[in-house]
Amino acid sequence: MIIDTLNTFHWKRELSGNVSSDVVVTSGDADPNLWLVVRVDKALTGTALINVYTSDTENIANPVLLHGITLPANAPAGYEYKVRLANGVKRYTRANVNNATAGTISVFLTSGITSK
Repeated sequence: MIIDTLNTFHWKRELSGNVSSDVVVTSGDADPNLWLVVRVDKALTGTALINVYTSDTENIANPVLLHGITLPANAPAGYEYKVRLANGVKRYTRANVNNATAGTISVFLTSGITSK
């Protein structure tokens, strides 16, 4: 799996509450769609909710929800959630992580994934 910093929302981000990612410039749908990967790097405390939004504007005004992902309660290190990015991606995309009070998480886009 190739991880490009320009397609990374969170990289080993320490969580202590709700966090928003930097904006990723996606320029619209890919063909085939990229993979959205959520990886727990250090066990989480709480039930993390990852919302991925897209918008035509960099400030994510009038956001459209692409994905709402709920991780298992207290997800362990090494847990991964992988899904094809939904259709409807606009120019800008952001990933917010809510409800986790501790732990470390990475959220990114990639063109290919490694099967276990």
